[in-house]
Amino acid sequence: MKYVLMGVLTLGFSASVMAQDGSKADVDAVKKIISSKPADLQKQLKPFYSKNKKNTDNLLAFARAFYEASDTANARAYANYALTASKNKCAPAYVLLGDIAALSDDGGAAAAYYDQAIYADNKYVDAYKRYAMVYSKIDPRGSAQKLDELKQNVPDVSIEAIKAHIFMRASERANDRQQVQENRKLAYEHYMKADISKLDKGELNEFVRASYFTGHPQDAFRVAEAGLKLEPRNRTFNRMAMFASYDMKNYDTAKAYINKYFNESDSVTASEYDHYYAALIYDALNETDNAKKSYHQALDIVNEQSMIKRHAILKALSDSHMKDNDFENGLKYYQQFLDNKPETKVDDYEGLAANYSKWAEGVDEGKKAELTNKAADVYSVIAEKFPVQKAYATYKRAELRNKLDKNMEQRLAKPEYSQVVELLGSKADRSKSENTMLKYSLHYLMFGSYLDKNIPAAKEYAEKILAIDPEYKPALEIQNLK
Repeated sequence: MKYVLMGVLTLGFSASVMAQDGSKADVDAVKKIISSKPADLQKQLKPFYSKNKKNTDNLLAFARAFYEASDTANARAYANYALTASKNKCAPAYVLLGDIAALSDDGGAAAAYYDQAIYADNKYVDAYKRYAMVYSKIDPRGSAQKLDELKQNVPDVSIEAIKAHIFMRASERANDRQQVQENRKLAYEHYMKADISKLDKGELNEFVRASYFTGHPQDAFRVAEAGLKLEPRNRTFNRMAMFASYDMKNYDTAKAYINKYFNESDSVTASEYDHYYAALIYDALNETDNAKKSYHQALDIVNEQSMIKRHAILKALSDSHMKDNDFENGLKYYQQFLDNKPETKVDDYEGLAANYSKWAEGVDEGKKAELTNKAADVYSVIAEKFPVQKAYATYKRAELRNKLDKNMEQRLAKPEYSQVVELLGSKADRSKSENTMLKYSLHYLMFGSYLDKNIPAAKEYAEKILAIDPEYKPALEIQNLK
């Protein structure tokens, strides 16, 4: 009886095991076998496959274990076994096959597998997400539409952060600047619809950059602060908080983040852009010594690939010296700015003239004349480099010469004002500003003739002025002279 009972118990135990068609213990055992990489792998796996060939979940677990061990051939085989066991209704198996294809950089095949997963289970969230991510390389907007389909089938799922991530990745792949900005804008818009409290560090990282680089410093600062609650020493969040504070003109806050970024963040390798922004913040707070130090740190590492260009840093450094009335260095760095800028404009040269004029304000008469003439000479350069601006440059040069001529005693500006009249007098399609320059140039010549007691010539100039401005009082008075 004892042995009979033992036999019955043994039979019952065996029957129970067979009825389960595999067990959780099989998964653990297979994972150990895979990790040990035995030479007779297939031989050791054969009994486990036999026991589990109808157990979809275990077959899928075997496949995932192979995938994680970078054995994609066996991962693919067991994923297909799982599909056979499920009669092709196992969405996670299709997803795994898609992951394997994606690993081989076969985006088309991966998308097809993910689509099959959705067909097998239209509520399987991972399939939609993976489809969207892999298809985003081809069509970011099409990927986003796939997520809208997910939202219809699973209303409770949040898709905005995934959409935002798709567009942020698209911005990083784009070569065209306009496309970069368009995708960043879409990323920003979708992140704004997401629940910020549910975003992880990576999503907040994208959100803060999308906000800042699309011109939303307030949102960038808000997101940076949310990120810093998760990681107080995160360099990206401290950096963006520094930039955003400056753009919002919260300079004291920005200065605090200079310290947090440079001294209290992990793994910081400061760029020329970082030093440049620090300098701008110090300049805004009139801490010009710190500003100049930071500008020079930026100049030490700037190169052709830098986001901020050498000429821009030199211009800011020049402005900082001019603010301190250090005119010699201000002009030195301004000239370096002009020498380094690939394409100079009229405004760039006018800035040089303005710097000479500013220096001329507080010096003795001899030095004033020297500096004012240097400013006037800059307009000679403008006239030569930009022929279309010749009349304007000549007019501005005349104004500067006239400043050195008390009561027009020497008629220093007469050659320039005469040239303006020559350039604009017969021009048929004069602009409003050109009419103004012509009128005041004629006024100078009219008044000079009056001082020389050449009344006929003065009246001739007055007549030309009144043709431009019939109500111009000085010309009317000259016209009425006997």
